[in-house]
Amino acid sequence: MTITDNFAIVLADVMGKVSSLANPETVSRAAASAVLPELRDRIHSEGKNENGGQIGTYSLSYLQLRQKKYNRTSDSKVVASLTRQLENSYILGAEGKSYGISVATPLSFDKIKWLTDRYGELWMLTKDEEKIALDAAKETSNKILNESK
Repeated sequence: MTITDNFAIVLADVMGKVSSLANPETVSRAAASAVLPELRDRIHSEGKNENGGQIGTYSLSYLQLRQKKYNRTSDSKVVASLTRQLENSYILGAEGKSYGISVATPLSFDKIKWLTDRYGELWMLTKDEEKIALDAAKETSNKILNESK
């Protein structure tokens, strides 16, 4: 009597799923994609920094310019948005073996540098954003590992 098993098939399936987890198109892209709208909203709509506090306040002269030339509100809270070019230029991009959030233009990169120099590390994730990224990574990982062939 011969006993057969499917161990080699099962092992190959598990190894294939594990290697899928290292593919930047799966887990890290899902995490970055989940965080992007939160990050954009926090910085460019709510005007909050990485600690959840207010980014800053506009000077009266700049506030008047924003209102007259760009039809912006009279709220003096910094929202890191004037022409909306920066917040509309975010992209997801491969960075080595993972994905991250970047910008599509050198001008947007320069704006981020200027804002960081002036207001601090606005683009560092908050604890809530870290949790969103982790939850998206876990959900994607679980889907991959629970797929049946």
